[in-house]
Amino acid sequence: MSKKSKVVLTGTCVKIAISGLNSQLVEEVIYYKYNLDVELATRWKWYFRYIAALVQVNNPHRKVELYVGPQDEILCGQDYIDSKSKSLLKAKSSQLKKLEKMVVQDDLFNLTLHDHETKKQRVKDEIDALERGEFNYYVFPTNINKIKKWIKR
Repeated sequence: MSKKSKVVLTGTCVKIAISGLNSQLVEEVIYYKYNLDVELATRWKWYFRYIAALVQVNNPHRKVELYVGPQDEILCGQDYIDSKSKSLLKAKSSQLKKLEKMVVQDDLFNLTLHDHETKKQRVKDEIDALERGEFNYYVFPTNINKIKKWIKR
């Protein structure tokens, strides 16, 4: 029985989210800081409250939520890349093996075979990129600041 290693996050994050007044769903995260020192987040908590209040004053028909505390289970930036690269490489290798074992029913003009070979080459290129350390997928940002968009001056 294998044990999965769980990533323990020790930092603090600050998040200001905005949504509709009667909605439970977050419309947009307008401010986010990842992996802050606990002391720094505590010292500047007044500033984060001020920003949230400023957004609320400028958007009275919206709900503004401030969260200052331990990071959620969401990894961002290089932490996310480090945790996902290994599993993504394993999945792509498995996908390549499946494509190589597949028997292709080809047509008269070899179009099906050509499509199959194109898929295999694309997966090989993705594996090569991951082995080189390139991560060509979406990475959650470590810093979001869209406050100016929500404050009218």
